[in-house]
Amino acid sequence: MKYFVALFLLFSLSVHAEEAGREGAGDGDAAIREEVLTVKEAVLELNKDLYALERELLSPATARASFHLSLNYGKFFTPMSLTLSVDGKVQIQHLYTEQQFRALKMGAVHPLGDLNLSPGKHTVTALVRGVDHLGQDLELNVAQTVTKTSKPLITELLITDKEDLQSARLELKYW
Repeated sequence: MKYFVALFLLFSLSVHAEEAGREGAGDGDAAIREEVLTVKEAVLELNKDLYALERELLSPATARASFHLSLNYGKFFTPMSLTLSVDGKVQIQHLYTEQQFRALKMGAVHPLGDLNLSPGKHTVTALVRGVDHLGQDLELNVAQTVTKTSKPLITELLITDKEDLQSARLELKYW
């Protein structure tokens, strides 16, 4: 409906501009500018609505699964890359920069992405490669079966320090 309103406004603006051009009136310029601004606002609003509709059609709530990564302390592990697989297929890959690591260390939560998962059971496997506090390569992984319902699935991959072992651990948590 908004699409038709925007087209109507655009059409009426062009007709009005043509009439104002014939009259040669200076007052018509201000009115035209005002109508152009109105049409621009309507088109921007329409674009926002179309984007929301496209997102809902392509990724309905019944299929939406969102994944995030966070880091507790980060004293014993520095993440360098992440690979997330669902049912054996690689879905998300990410390389971390020093700036992103600092942000994670200060408490930031990194949104990895949204996936479309059908309701049912799925195996989520995450592999985080990085270096430990001694500078040696270390891989943290977790494999867990998740049950997707009709509600959106929101998960967090949490890297926590294990003080007693001076190492880190990767966990999959639900929000």
